[in-house]
Amino acid sequence: MNTTEVYAPRVGQRPWLALAATVVGAIMVGLDGTAVTIAAPYVARDVHATLPELEFIANAYLIALAIGLLPAGRVADRIGRRTTFMIGVLGFGLSSVGIALSGSVTALIVFRAIQGLAGALLQPAALALLRTAFDAKRLPLALGVWSGVNALAIGLGPVLAGVIVEYLDWPAIFLINLPIGIIAAVSALFAVQESHARDAKVLSSLRTLLTHRTVLVTSAVIALSSFGIFGLLFMLTLYLQNVLGLSPIVAGLWILGPTATVVFSALIGGALGERFGPRWPMTAGLLFVGCGIFGVAGAGQPAGYWELVLPALGVGIGTGLCVVPATNALLAAAGERLTGIASAVQQAGSQFGGLLGIALLGTVLSSTVAGSVPSGTTGVDDIAQGMVPHGVTADVAHTAFTSGMNIALIVAAGITVLGALGTALLARR
Repeated sequence: MNTTEVYAPRVGQRPWLALAATVVGAIMVGLDGTAVTIAAPYVARDVHATLPELEFIANAYLIALAIGLLPAGRVADRIGRRTTFMIGVLGFGLSSVGIALSGSVTALIVFRAIQGLAGALLQPAALALLRTAFDAKRLPLALGVWSGVNALAIGLGPVLAGVIVEYLDWPAIFLINLPIGIIAAVSALFAVQESHARDAKVLSSLRTLLTHRTVLVTSAVIALSSFGIFGLLFMLTLYLQNVLGLSPIVAGLWILGPTATVVFSALIGGALGERFGPRWPMTAGLLFVGCGIFGVAGAGQPAGYWELVLPALGVGIGTGLCVVPATNALLAAAGERLTGIASAVQQAGSQFGGLLGIALLGTVLSSTVAGSVPSGTTGVDDIAQGMVPHGVTADVAHTAFTSGMNIALIVAAGITVLGALGTALLARR
């Protein structure tokens, strides 16, 4: 590809401190992702957001992130992976302060989009730092730790958000990102030397990478896993708080089990991928995700704790099983020279899947609710969020919501299972 590499030698670098720096960045992004889902009902009430507006507040971040990731990968390769990472974590923290100070839907959407662009700089640069700091033998372990801690942050996000919302209010969720971002930036400064990749044929390199069979399959697997877990969390947050009436803390504890499970399954997935290749861990992971979502849809209504959480554990297990082998295979296919772009492709797949999960499941939920309530019913959008508008009984509103949620989850489960079958056919060791 006529590429000239400029790499600082690994001698003198601090790979484990680099891992710690990227983990801190991952914690910031992971906490923010699931914390926002717990805060969503309170954000909607404070700024008077409809369900489509609430979806757009969530998706503005994902859209900006997905659009910015590939250019950000090239930025990281050209101006430096460490510099890009530091800009990303600091920008993420500052934009989070803007979100916390927002008092309208428009302001929230704008600052969430800025936060997404900062995340686009942060995430591919983080993986590129690991790829640069660790040799090939230790890289799978580093990726497993990074993915596991990221998953732990996602798992703890709802619990931490529940405590913050209940005692401090939702803006405090975003304010904590600024000190976390500063810690991550300072850690990165002392952890690794700067590294670049100056590609004389950027478009040719990108085209080659995006048409690589392994890259296509692994990106699709990552997108499908995010599709399932993002969509599920969005549905469960509304159901647990608005239908079951759980407090933010209790709702966070309900979600903790399925999300924290990813920590352990990510390490297992990395080991299985090294031992057997990525094909079967990816296939099995997506099957776990699809079957878990289907199990949540089949839980009794109102669902008890174990009726809901046990099948949801399958979603967490499946996500961990498939993401680490897919990520490792993608980075290996790209090679060290295109680490920044490959990292961006991995993150773009994840965010695009999450965006599609929230958008598609939200659309199915809204349309199902609109078709299930009597014609002329007021407050249909409130019902689609699990709330009970004036003039509608709680039984009618909650039945309509749970019916729409179950149909949306069945759609998600079907798409994920089909993806698993496609992975088994397309993926090669």
